[in-house]
Amino acid sequence: MTKITFNFKNLCACILMASTLLLGAQDDTTELREMIPTRPACELPLGAYVGQISIPRAPETIARMASSGTPCSTFIVNYTGFTPEAQAAFQYAVDIWANSIESTVPINVSAEFTSLGPGVLGSAGPATFLTSTAPGTIPNTFYPAALWEKLEGADRSIFGGSNDINANFSSDFNWYYGTDANPPAGQVDFVTVVLHELGHGLGFTDGWANITPSFPDDIGSIREPNNNIPAIFPHFMENGSGTDILSFADPSAALGIELTGNNLFCNAPTAIQQLNQGGTLPKLYAPTAWSGGSSISHWDNATFPIGDVNSLMRSSVSAGVANHNPGFITLGFFQDMGWGICPGSLSVDDFTVSNVAVSPNPFVNEITVTLNKVYSDSFELNLIDINGRLIMSQKSDASNGRITLSNLSDLDDALYFVKITNSTTGNSVTKKVIKN
Repeated sequence: MTKITFNFKNLCACILMASTLLLGAQDDTTELREMIPTRPACELPLGAYVGQISIPRAPETIARMASSGTPCSTFIVNYTGFTPEAQAAFQYAVDIWANSIESTVPINVSAEFTSLGPGVLGSAGPATFLTSTAPGTIPNTFYPAALWEKLEGADRSIFGGSNDINANFSSDFNWYYGTDANPPAGQVDFVTVVLHELGHGLGFTDGWANITPSFPDDIGSIREPNNNIPAIFPHFMENGSGTDILSFADPSAALGIELTGNNLFCNAPTAIQQLNQGGTLPKLYAPTAWSGGSSISHWDNATFPIGDVNSLMRSSVSAGVANHNPGFITLGFFQDMGWGICPGSLSVDDFTVSNVAVSPNPFVNEITVTLNKVYSDSFELNLIDINGRLIMSQKSDASNGRITLSNLSDLDDALYFVKITNSTTGNSVTKKVIKN
């Protein structure tokens, strides 16, 4: 492979980044491309005190952690500067994620206590980004290291590195290292901050979103500038009018307006389903004043206030507040990006993801939806592309627990989502499928 060094400005819309390494043939997009950041990602500030609030682990997570069974994934952590108490709290947060997401490949984390900027609790991000040709992946798209390894089914150590997430934590704060989700008013819950930062390292990162001040309009960008390649995250972003964020010229003043318009949403089908079973899209944090440490790569603070079960990935953490639950919406978003999710971790009613199968997958001309029981209800099947566009819609009754979408051979080979909605109850399930 040819090594090419290039510079870029932002990782995760939470950060300013510097030069990286690119691997791959310049004109062959099937070759591996790897981007290695040289600065930490996603600086997390201390938020204003709002009182003592506690969100415990999800019941399913509690049950899995209490059992003697094997977690859904394995994390290997290299600790630097940790006391035994801090290490135990970090491991507790790791165990929550390990019992929330699925991967057959160990997830390697480098964790260090160090002096960070004033008011900064922690920072973290993927150790590297890579493009992938694995089934179901999007061409010319950077995937965070841990997710790339999950999708490829192999550690990337054969390419010269195995660490997946870099995480730093302030050595200057009064941390609460308990695991009971009840920090005192004057202490910051370490487990909450670790969960948040690991979430960024696992993939809650937009890539290179940035605003460059300019007259008369600031210039916005979101792709890696030297190769014009986005991360997987922005593929699921649109504005309030339903316009895909990647459809705007990059860089451009128009994109700058979108990134600071307080009007950006996540259109990942499973995340939407987890929000309300309806059609409202989870809102992203896009304040009118660009914040390089927070904008875009967090859920909107007003939509997901402190105390909301989905508030872990807000843009700040306050003293006295504990949240030990990644949140249904975040896990749904992770599933749509490519992660496997531990059984029972997503919130659905009796019409559940585990009760519905879609085959064949990959498909060529038709898709058959098989229900695990014979419903007498009617169903609506919507086929949606990676940009959230409706490709096909069909309403029909299930015949012996089966529904078929046909005449699909003319579709482009790509990743799609099948949303199956029970017309009687309004409950829905979304499955990922591949046209091949």
